Amino acid sequence: MGAGVVGTVAFGACVVACVVASGAFVVVGETVDEARAIAVLRTMGATRGAILRIFLITGATIGIVGTSCGLGLGLLVAHNVEPIRKALSYVLGVNLFPSEFYFLSQLPSRVDTHDVVAVALMALFLSLGATIYPSWRAARLDPVEALRYE
Repeated sequence: MGAGVVGTVAFGACVVACVVASGAFVVVGETVDEARAIAVLRTMGATRGAILRIFLITGATIGIVGTSCGLGLGLLVAHNVEPIRKALSYVLGVNLFPSEFYFLSQLPSRVDTHDVVAVALMALFLSLGATIYPSWRAARLDPVEALRYE
């Protein structure tokens, strides 16, 4: 694997990690916002394990859907880079990436299956890992404390 490919994969990994981290902060915030609903579920007999599973399954579903959408959109763009460039050039009325300056007759795009699979698996792993802490916090929520000031 060349240095350019490794750099691209590393950059992709950083972007995915940042997106997953921001998603984790959103899930933690939602856990706090949903404290009343969690407390009601707990008072109705839901076990800590059930609350943990609810949040883990929700997080996993969001991770799988997000990864699938990102994978599909990324592959669609990667396979159509040149038509997208031509369409943007036409709409904007500007020659994007002129061949006299960039020495390219068209934008190159090569999809490496190994890299795509690696990034998709990493995105799934990080999204699942990011749901563990908020799920654990939700499961440990004391219903009496959550409902005290409502």
